Amino acid sequence: MDDVGAFVERLVMLGRSSYTVRTYRLGVEHFIRWLASQSLDDVTRQVVSEYIAEFGSGADLRTEHGRAPRTVNNRLAALAAFFAFLIERDSHRAGAWSGRENPVPTGPPGPAHGMSGRDLPHRGRLELRRREPRVLTRDLDPSVAEHLAAEQVCVRDRAIVTLLLRTGQRIGDWSAEHGRHGVLGLRLSDIDRRRRTVTVLLKGARDEHRVPVTDDWWPLLDEYLATERGQAETSALWVGRRQAKGRPLRYPAFEASFRNRFWDW
Repeated sequence: MDDVGAFVERLVMLGRSSYTVRTYRLGVEHFIRWLASQSLDDVTRQVVSEYIAEFGSGADLRTEHGRAPRTVNNRLAALAAFFAFLIERDSHRAGAWSGRENPVPTGPPGPAHGMSGRDLPHRGRLELRRREPRVLTRDLDPSVAEHLAAEQVCVRDRAIVTLLLRTGQRIGDWSAEHGRHGVLGLRLSDIDRRRRTVTVLLKGARDEHRVPVTDDWWPLLDEYLATERGQAETSALWVGRRQAKGRPLRYPAFEASFRNRFWDW
């Protein structure tokens, strides 16, 4: 098995999310292609610095603006984890990376988790991390938000939009590749009527939020279950209505429906 394949296998064994596994694999593969004929064993901090400078500039994308700081930092996290894996593996078999220092500046290891981008390398002797600007969320006028929820064509979409407004949770998705998360990732068993809460799974992690929901949402849920969901053979709370009738509702389908209705309004 090659180094990248072994690294990916290690991530899977550690329980990292499919998002983390995919982005880290793609990031390391991109770095190795960038190395071209240069040996992976010869990589130093200076080599990583040159790569990150070029990657951050977006030269391969032919763009004037470069890549976002968060994208650059995520790539650094992937490389830091990859070289940490090589060092740990080779220390047990006297390989090329045994006893070497990680070429990506890192700090003390943080808590283990599965969320992509959370385990970024700390600032070290080489200043490679990009400062991520703090972006303030745009306010949506409450009356406009309520109107958007009320104007949805079907009860299902009214219930989803209302739930988003009442809880502030991410829309999420129900994906065969990346798993379920957010509001679209809700299962029937995540609804707790007695406590008036829903349990939302966070993206890229095993953490859950138990979120209270206001009383005005529950009648919408009951109407959806009684008139639109039917006896779908899935644990998903939200299901498709037309081509994907009875199957878990995916984000692309919901987004297209909401966008079309939004512009009509």
